[in-house]
This record gives sequence, structure tokens and C-alpha cells, in this order.
Amino acid sequence: MASGRVGGTRSKIRGQVGDVVYQVVRNPDGSYTQISYGKAEDVTATITPRLQAQRMCTSMVEALMRDLRPVGTISMQSGANKSKSLNAFSSYNLQLVARDCQANWYGNNQFFYPKTNNVGTPSEQMGGRYMLSSGTWQYDGFDEIVHLLRPWEVFGYASFLGKRFAGFRFRLQSEPEQVDAFLKRHYMSRLDTLVFACFHDWLEYTIDPDDPTYCTRHSYIIATIKATIADNAIVTPEVLSSLFQLDSDWEVFQSVSGDGRDYYIGILIDNDVDNAYFYTYGGFTISYLEGKKKISSSSMKVVEGDADTYFLHQAPADVFGSWMGESWNVPYPSPF
Repeated sequence: MASGRVGGTRSKIRGQVGDVVYQVVRNPDGSYTQISYGKAEDVTATITPRLQAQRMCTSMVEALMRDLRPVGTISMQSGANKSKSLNAFSSYNLQLVARDCQANWYGNNQFFYPKTNNVGTPSEQMGGRYMLSSGTWQYDGFDEIVHLLRPWEVFGYASFLGKRFAGFRFRLQSEPEQVDAFLKRHYMSRLDTLVFACFHDWLEYTIDPDDPTYCTRHSYIIATIKATIADNAIVTPEVLSSLFQLDSDWEVFQSVSGDGRDYYIGILIDNDVDNAYFYTYGGFTISYLEGKKKISSSSMKVVEGDADTYFLHQAPADVFGSWMGESWNVPYPSPF
């Protein structure tokens, strides 16, 4: 219903008459002007398969970003600051998922695609061959990023039966070595940063011991070198355990191997107790050895066997029916 308003010698109305909306606008000189326009049509957004496929891919990258935000802010050499690095990290990974979604709709998928009811749950962080970093640096400060299926054989601890490890491996010298020589041999300066990331799962028993919650997440370790360790300090297990400042969202494990040949920094999980597995892992280096910031390029690689099983039946065609309200429709036809 419209109502009248006096302005000058005419009555101006505001409100709605039929499909016409009237509005009174005050002018700078104090007078009033009446305008009218047609009522906006109530348009209900059409849910199309392509739009839902885009939403599915976006939800996967959003889950990745929530876990690896600290990594994304420092992983792109082209990023002039943390915000631009994070944006590039997000954009590139979204492109990777979108291309995989289209190319591998019915199988051979390189990422784990979720059903809608999995988004927002403790197990929503879906793994895959995500890009971790991009840059021009050709060396890494570590000798290798490893996944140890039987860490008890490496560390010599019987208590490690059933556990699994993923992280950095540093080769040690058989003869005494100073810290500065250790860093030089690993192409590291005092300003460098080493980054490790992995995707793993576990069962959480804290809520209901009889009904554990299945949880997944991407975890990370960001290692920087402490200035308090002298260059001429002899490399020993004690010195190595104090050499790095470690920022992580998971408990960090450090140890020299049983034969004394290698030093490891990473994450240790318990398969026997928590039914825990690693599925993807990777790492990179941020180097200042040449006087300017350079980053090595890296992507997540999969754990052979375990990851293949994890990705099975999680191709887009296997889950996309839930995004279209047709959970029974498997395999869902490709919209591309």
C-alpha cells in the first residue's frame, strides 16, 4: 500500500501500488522528487551440476586452507606479502582440483572428493596431490622428506611397533662436524626456513569411547634455525634437538637413527592405538643463501598403497549425487 506525502502543492506517495514501487527522494535544495520503479522479480537461483561441481571443489580447498594457512602465507615466491602468497596458494590449488574434477570424473582421481554431509565435520579435510610451494630455489635444506612404515627398524625402539613416521631426514657425518659445516653441507643459511606438511587420519575416543570419531587433517611443521646455537658447536643429538625452532599444529618427534647416520624431525602417529595413517606428505625450503628470498617448488606426494585405497570410490562421479540431492544416482553423469 502507498502513502501520501505533501511536498509543495502536490501529494507524493511512497510504497507499492501493484507492481510499481514509489519512493520520495529529498533534493539538495530541500524540495522532494518522486521516483518509481518496477518491483524486482523473485528469482530463485537455479542449481546446476556445473555450479555444484564448483562448490564441491571450493569446499575442498577451503578445508585445506583452514589447516595449512600458516604454510600458504609463506610458500609462494611470487607473493609480495603473506596475503598475496596465501591468495596464490588458494588459487593454484583450486585450479588443480577443478582440472582433476573434470579430467578424472569417473576415476583415477588425484584428490578425495567429499559428499555434502562430510563438509564441516571432523573428517572434512580431504587429502590429495595439492601444491605446497612454488619458486626458483633448486636445493632443499633437508636430504629427504620421508614416510617410514616401520620406524622401529630405523630408530631401534621396540616401543615404536605399530607407529608410523613422516618428516625430514638429515644425513649426518661419521666424523665430528660443526654446526656451520652442517648448515653449509645442507645449503642452508641462518635465515632459512624448512616446511613439512602431511595429511593423516586417526580415531578420536575422547567424546565416546564406544563410538570413536573419525578425524582427518593436514598438519605442518615450520622449522627455523635458532641464533643461540654457535657455529662452532659440535653436532650431537643434543645440539640437533636444540638447533631448530619448531612451529607445528601437532606434536613434533625428533631423533637420531639407531645407526647414528641420520637425524629425523617429523610427526609420529600410532596405527595400533589410534588406527592412524598418513596419506600424503611433502616439504620445501625458503632460502636466503644467495641474499634474497627463494623458495623450492613442491607438491604433496602420496603414500603408496594406503593413499590408493583412500581415494578409491571417492571420484566425483561416486559422490556428486549428494550435491545434486540424488544420492542414489551413482555414478553421476559428468556435467563437463
